[in-house]
Amino acid sequence: MTNASSDSAMHHHLRQATKQPHHVLDHHPMLAPLLRADLTQTQYGNALAALHGIQQRAEDGILAFLDQHPGLFDYQSRRKVWAINADLAALGREPMEMAAHFPVPQSIGALIGVLYAIEGSTQGGLMIARLLQALPIAPLPIAYFSVYGAASAQRWAEFLQFANSYQSSEAFDEAAATAISAFDAIHGHMQACWHQMDTSVSASESA
Repeated sequence: MTNASSDSAMHHHLRQATKQPHHVLDHHPMLAPLLRADLTQTQYGNALAALHGIQQRAEDGILAFLDQHPGLFDYQSRRKVWAINADLAALGREPMEMAAHFPVPQSIGALIGVLYAIEGSTQGGLMIARLLQALPIAPLPIAYFSVYGAASAQRWAEFLQFANSYQSSEAFDEAAATAISAFDAIHGHMQACWHQMDTSVSASESA
């Protein structure tokens, strides 16, 4: 398959539309520690436990839509819940329940928006995996952040080629609106998980 340009019209539109919510999410206290050298195993487990709900809800919605549109896009080979489950099991942690409404695609434009948020995370995932491997603490399980491995760039190019094949203004608008909703849902979920973690710590300290 021919690589799609990273500067495609759809990609540019989505990148610009989600720039602010993406920035806010990257700096959330549940996720920001993943990029720090003082990351603890507990912080890592917290992030994965929270991310599980997002990944599960996204995959359920994506696959439900694709079941109604066979052959539109291959997502079966991109499923990632198994990887985050493996990492959580290795850490002895349980997933946290989804605490926000995540958009369920009802159109191809909306599908592109959800995929942009979910597939885009794998690009930063490889960088996170490399940082995790360099930490001085005991080796951490990194199946989720390295799920595509060497195929990561090609998987992203394939998604962009799919997204860029839809050029209507309606597809652009639906994709951008859904991607923003997805980032907002992830942020809302992370906020709820952060509050739950903070409440749990306070309760244990006062016990």
